[in-house]
Amino acid sequence: MTNKQENAKRLAIYLLIVAASSAMLFVYLMVPSETVFFVLAEVFCAAPALANLITRAVTKEGFRDMKLHLHLTGHIRYYLLAFLLPLICTALMYLPPILLSGHSDWLSGITPAGVLTVILMLAAQGAVMSAGLVGEELGWRGYMNQKMEPLVGIVGTVLIGGAVWSLWHMPSDLQGYLAGEDSLSEALQTVGGRLLIMPGYAAFYLWLTKKTDSVWPAVLGHAIGNASQISVMELLRMGNIPENAELGVIADVFEYVPMMLLAVVFMGLLLHEKKKSPKEVPIDS
Repeated sequence: MTNKQENAKRLAIYLLIVAASSAMLFVYLMVPSETVFFVLAEVFCAAPALANLITRAVTKEGFRDMKLHLHLTGHIRYYLLAFLLPLICTALMYLPPILLSGHSDWLSGITPAGVLTVILMLAAQGAVMSAGLVGEELGWRGYMNQKMEPLVGIVGTVLIGGAVWSLWHMPSDLQGYLAGEDSLSEALQTVGGRLLIMPGYAAFYLWLTKKTDSVWPAVLGHAIGNASQISVMELLRMGNIPENAELGVIADVFEYVPMMLLAVVFMGLLLHEKKKSPKEVPIDS
C-alpha cells in the first residue's frame, strides 16, 4: 500500500468518527435533558482529538508527531500573531461599516482605558477557552491536515478541511431552528456564513502549525478568534450606537471580507513556502 493510500484510509476513518460525533448532538433533540446535552456537548468538543487518538490506535500508526510541544524558542512572534490577528479580523468585521457609513460619532464613547479593559478581558477569556479548544485543534491541525495535504494539496486542505470543520458545527448551527427559535433561512445563513469564514481561519492555523511544528499557536488563535467576538461587542457597547442601528449591505459584506482575505493571504504564503521547500520522494510501503 502506498503512502497516499494509507493516508486516505486513515483520513477516512478519522472523518467517519468526526461525522458520528457531529450527528451525536441530534440525540439531544430526541432526549431533551440538560444532563444529556452537557455530556454530549463535552464529548462533541473533544471529538476531533478523540478521533485522532482512536484512528492512530486502530490503524496502529502510533502517537508520534502529535505536535503537542510548545516550541517557544524562536517562535514567540507566531504566538503574538495568533493573539493579535484574530482580534484584528474580528474588529474589521464591525468597525469599517460604522466608519464608512459616516457614523464615527457612534464610537466616541470608546476610551483608551476601555480598550485596555477589553484586551485584558480577551486575554483572560482566551486562556480559559484554550483549554477546551485543544480538543479541536489536536484533531484538525494535529491530524486531519497532515493526512489531507498529501492527497489534495494546500488549497484543497484549506478549502475541504475548512468545509469539514464548518459542517461539523452544523448541529449547533441548526439548534435554534430545530428548537423553533429561528427560521430556516436564518439557520441556513448561519451555516453558509460559517462556510465562508472558516477557510480563512483554516489557512491561518495551518500556516501557524507549519511554522512552529506545534498545534498550540492554532489553539491560542482559535481561542482568541472565539473570545474576540465577545470582546469586540463589549467594546462597541461602550460607544453610542443606537439600539435600532442598521448599516445594510456594507455590514453584510464586511462580515465575511476579512476572513476571505485571510484565506487568500495565508494560502498564498503556504503555497510560496511549499514551492521553496525540497520535494519529498514518495515511498511505497
